[in-house]
Amino acid sequence: MAKPETFGAVDTCVDAVLEKVGKRIVLGLPLGIGKANQFANALYARAESDPEISLTIFTALTLERPSAGNELQRRFVQPLLDRLYTDYQDLAYNRARRKGLLPPNVEVCEFFLQPGSFLHSPSVQQSYVSANYTHVPRDLLDRGVNLIAQMVSPSTDGSGDFSLSSNPDLTLPVIELAQERGHRPITLVGEVNPRLPFVGGDARVPAGMFDFVLEGETFQRELFPAPNAPVGLPEYALAFHIAGLIRDGGTLQVGIGALGDAICHVLRLRHGNNADYRDILQSLDVDTERALCKLPLGLGPFQQGLYGASEMVPEGFLHLRRAGVLKRQVYADVTLQKLLNKGAISPIVDEDLLIALHDAGRIQCPLTEADTQFLQAAGIVDPSYSWRGHRFLDQHGELEECDLHSSTGRKKLLGSCAGKPLPGGTWLHGGFYLGSNALYRALREMPEREMAGINMTAIDFINELHKDRALKTAQRQYARFVNSAMMVTLNGAVISDGLENAQVVSGVGGQYNFVAQAHELPGGRSIIALASTRVSGGRIRSNIVWEYPHCTIPRHLRDIVATEYGVADLRGKCDRDVIEAMLCIADSRFQGELLEKARAAGKIEADYTIPEAFANNTPARIDAVFTQGHRLQLLPYYPLGTDLTREEAQLAVGLKALKEEGRKIWDLWPLIRRGRAACKSRAPEYKYVHECLQRMEFEYSDTFEHRLEAYLVAGSLVQFLDINRPLGVVCDPEPVGPDISPGS
Repeated sequence: MAKPETFGAVDTCVDAVLEKVGKRIVLGLPLGIGKANQFANALYARAESDPEISLTIFTALTLERPSAGNELQRRFVQPLLDRLYTDYQDLAYNRARRKGLLPPNVEVCEFFLQPGSFLHSPSVQQSYVSANYTHVPRDLLDRGVNLIAQMVSPSTDGSGDFSLSSNPDLTLPVIELAQERGHRPITLVGEVNPRLPFVGGDARVPAGMFDFVLEGETFQRELFPAPNAPVGLPEYALAFHIAGLIRDGGTLQVGIGALGDAICHVLRLRHGNNADYRDILQSLDVDTERALCKLPLGLGPFQQGLYGASEMVPEGFLHLRRAGVLKRQVYADVTLQKLLNKGAISPIVDEDLLIALHDAGRIQCPLTEADTQFLQAAGIVDPSYSWRGHRFLDQHGELEECDLHSSTGRKKLLGSCAGKPLPGGTWLHGGFYLGSNALYRALREMPEREMAGINMTAIDFINELHKDRALKTAQRQYARFVNSAMMVTLNGAVISDGLENAQVVSGVGGQYNFVAQAHELPGGRSIIALASTRVSGGRIRSNIVWEYPHCTIPRHLRDIVATEYGVADLRGKCDRDVIEAMLCIADSRFQGELLEKARAAGKIEADYTIPEAFANNTPARIDAVFTQGHRLQLLPYYPLGTDLTREEAQLAVGLKALKEEGRKIWDLWPLIRRGRAACKSRAPEYKYVHECLQRMEFEYSDTFEHRLEAYLVAGSLVQFLDINRPLGVVCDPEPVGPDISPGS
């Protein structure tokens, strides 16, 4: 491959791209942190100033710095911007489309939106593309993609290679599919950023793959941090139920967010604090007769461990790795993997391994040349041997029979490989990653030997089975694919990406892929997780509904649904039994209304009643379980840590709850009264309240409006922040000044 043309200035690179590609550009930008932001901005600026350029940008998950919609949000967000995002360059097309100012020669299409950030934004809603993650390469080629611009990481070993790092997910399959189709050449631009972790495996590519490279200090930017959100007790209850479904020796996929953090933390508890894990799970689980889900509960620590196969690599996976949970390795040979699954061999190179491979028909005796190549590539046969017509030529130039029948012959074949761990094992396949600064730092500092077990790769490898089905089936034994939803109907249809008025909240992403894959894999299960209720505008609403005019996953793919109240196994059940199971994991405040609708539709018998064991599905019961003994001490708000300071971490809990409480003054009056009392008090138990108010710069609250806001913040902290729960690892806090008490 020819070396790419390198530029230190982005405008000259844009000139070169326009000269090569022309003025009709279809630009593919990776999702998340992998975008070449500076190149994309320069290209957009050029199109904005030149109407002869036609620019289509096809991407997903456009990240943007937090913004403030009101005064409270501004007070919270601005210091975060100053501390965490000063080095991040927002994408210019995003600012323009938010304001409806995209020029007519520029089109921006996304197949997955930053969740909830573009509701009621007409231009974004109209240009959204609903697509399965794995179909995006096809859609890109159908649109005529002719340019891909991606942030890459440079190697430090002198090879000159680059790493696609966070985003080989679509770049690799787009290039492969383009070659299969005979698609016209796609120009690749790499924006080199040494702060992006260098990840090997399939993400490692030669520099010659790129046509143009941007390199220099200008492009060395900090990555976009996504601070971990606080985890509530309902999410922990969900996590305990889900952790009980994870089978030792199995495969795990979870998504980003508070629920994913909670699941990873509870799996750590299961492994390292097993007695506490069992105690809490058995207290939460009222389905003692296994009426709703007959799968046996996973209670013990992880002996074999788990293997991760997840499109999104969550930060919690690194914590599970450190805890000794994510330790099951998979290998790129079907027979080898099946032998490991059965326990017929161990992942140590020895004579038994050779015998087992021969008995399974994977290799012959005497060895063929192909057998020799396979065994040496797999790290089983000494690399110093050279095959010569049924014989080995050893390092001394002597010919030896390739005989597996004798111990002497096997030992000679193994040579220096004997007794060593089987190389080439992968404990995590991922498509992309996004997280906190701690995640990026951990990947940058990860030892090479440990990093070798991570393979960031094409999304169709992770999300589908149609290629290498036999291998993936062997690797992904007892798979558990955990994805969250906004709502689920009593019939088991899942709503995850949009609302009844066609507003898109996020996107389908890979959820459908994983649900379908779970149905195809022997022993595989899809777990849809959701809180049973939500608070909106001060009102509690059920997330389990009778019907909804839109769904992401149709009911014929229903599998397992979990709420904080339990697990409902819906696979293969008739409608009546599905409805019964869903009623039993709904919040009891809504069970009666839902039951009446099912009765009226004739989908359940008229005299059916909710079993007593499931008739007390209330937040009070969940709270009662977690407040016993020392249990709360095991459940930090930020189990994986956070980029927030102590005060910010506390405020995030209070402000989130305040947002849910509504905006009408009579709804908020109890909080105002409680907050005013806390502001006036000098009692030690309210010290944290004053520290948080100082962080919000309420020390000069000399207007009625500001005092009211201070009281609301203080009230939400007192009402919703449980000071008996640890926060977890937070940033070093800034020095704390004197107590702040807003004036009367």
